[in-house]
Amino acid sequence: MFGGEWPFRDVLSCLDDLEDVVCEPYRHKGAGRPPRNPMGILKALVVKRFRNIPSDRQLYRRLWSDPELRRICDIEEYEKPYHPSQLTRFRQRIGPERLERLMENVVERLRNAGVIKGEIVACDATFIQAYSKRDPKDDSRGYSDHDARVGRAEKTYRLGYKLHLAVDSASELPLAVIAAPANENEKKHAPKLLDKAVKASNSQTKVLVADSQYSSRKLRSHISSHEIKPVIPYPSNQNQPKLSSYA
Repeated sequence: MFGGEWPFRDVLSCLDDLEDVVCEPYRHKGAGRPPRNPMGILKALVVKRFRNIPSDRQLYRRLWSDPELRRICDIEEYEKPYHPSQLTRFRQRIGPERLERLMENVVERLRNAGVIKGEIVACDATFIQAYSKRDPKDDSRGYSDHDARVGRAEKTYRLGYKLHLAVDSASELPLAVIAAPANENEKKHAPKLLDKAVKASNSQTKVLVADSQYSSRKLRSHISSHEIKPVIPYPSNQNQPKLSSYA
């Protein structure tokens, strides 16, 4: 999603001040091996986005061979790169609520620095796996994470959350984010997500782009109430109005 190179260092510069939030679920107590550097793992995931590295495994290979990326991601010469399993556990441990707080903090800093403007906004959702097993008494929810739900993740169903994102198209950076159980669809959270994006852009948003999952008369009306043009395709089971200023 975050394909542009130019805001890369702006994002990295925002991360160091967030160390307490990132490391909170990693507080090491008692016996056992201490965890890998959570801040380094976060930086590795940022590198993956900005360098268009398609998978965790390919990121792992790049971190073996690229000294500059190793330095950025806080990997010492004697250390192995972050394994894909460690990246997965990081996403699970951070959790959706903490990730939402992190992203909102970064967005505010980037907006104040003029990196994000938000004139054209794209909405989408991504799945986050829960750090929990399914409840044996109710297979649709988490056992240790009671808020997690089973929802669609690509071509299957998994336990976790959806991260609903409103992204600034110019910088490809998020303006707003909402974490919700994975069984809740995009349309339910789209109005609040739009309101947050409009606020984050200081009401500069002019166009909202999304796929047909977001198509509904109620949402189109809400978008138009902000004087924003929706660019959302109509699915085959919806009739497109013949005359509409924002259709």
